Amino acid sequence: MIAAALAPQTERLIDARRLAKMKPSAVLINVGRGPIVEEDALYAALKEKRIRGATLDVWNAYPSKDNLSLAPSKHPFHELDNVWMTPHTAAWTTGMVERRWSEIAENLDRLARGEPLRHQLR
Repeated sequence: MIAAALAPQTERLIDARRLAKMKPSAVLINVGRGPIVEEDALYAALKEKRIRGATLDVWNAYPSKDNLSLAPSKHPFHELDNVWMTPHTAAWTTGMVERRWSEIAENLDRLARGEPLRHQLR
């Protein structure tokens, strides 16, 4: 489990070399900061099933007020069957409540129109 703060000493600490040392039955859990794990190496290890899975609560990118559709990663982690993703929403930020209610209202409108909902989990 990774629960470290992001610092120059921890950025990309978990890289391809360290992932290769993990047992095939290992599950990486990151609740610290996204950039602590090198996302290209993690995606490859998960896609190739070199490790059993990952639970990811933190990411390398986050939506902002100016870009609500920003993806959390350049890789489609959400398409892998051995990844569990959570939204890392424990923090309180400026505009958070307004954004959440806006997304709820948007999904209710989509539901009423028979359109696909945003942010659905499979």
